[in-house]
Amino acid sequence: MDDKKLSVERLDFSASDSVAEILAAAYTDDPVHIWAMPREATRLSDAVLFFKFYFKIIPLCGQEFMVTSDRSAAALIYLIRQSNSPDCKGMRHFPPMLGNLSKMKGYLQWIEGFRPKVDHYYIEFIGCLPGKRSKGIGSFLLKNILAKTDRENIPVWTWSSNPLNLSFYRRLGFEIGGQFRYSKDAPPITPVWRPSALESRENNGLGQD
Repeated sequence: MDDKKLSVERLDFSASDSVAEILAAAYTDDPVHIWAMPREATRLSDAVLFFKFYFKIIPLCGQEFMVTSDRSAAALIYLIRQSNSPDCKGMRHFPPMLGNLSKMKGYLQWIEGFRPKVDHYYIEFIGCLPGKRSKGIGSFLLKNILAKTDRENIPVWTWSSNPLNLSFYRRLGFEIGGQFRYSKDAPPITPVWRPSALESRENNGLGQD
């Protein structure tokens, strides 16, 4: 990958459909999406529909779409502050019809229970197109997001249902939590946490006297 030719951009929510296409393709082999969308023949189209609809119903409370300039990787991040209203803390309120059709309603609301009780950035979704993963583009996107959170001195929280991703997070300074399972048939998740830049320096003995 030539970093000089690649950059990270912030997209307005008017571009949510294009981000939905990227994330749907990125998540088709994710354990949670395989569980929630078991029909392989329609999994991609089901994922596109889910993301497009999801982005239409989430409350606008400071979310940011971050994408690579070649549109091969995308992320949805939030700045969660404890002073925010419940809706702006990431809580999801799905319309009843979607709740009846999608396992993701209860699943995503269950995940809210693991959220840390401090101000933090939440990376709700991050993904890279399968054909681009070996080129390090997903890592490039996450490193740029972390550079932003480090400048603001704010910690980062997210979770993964794919054990293969944990070494990726660990290399970038995340602390790996334990495994939790929503139901017997659902894949386990692992919360991951990256301390703020200041906290990391203090823990490494680099703080000022």
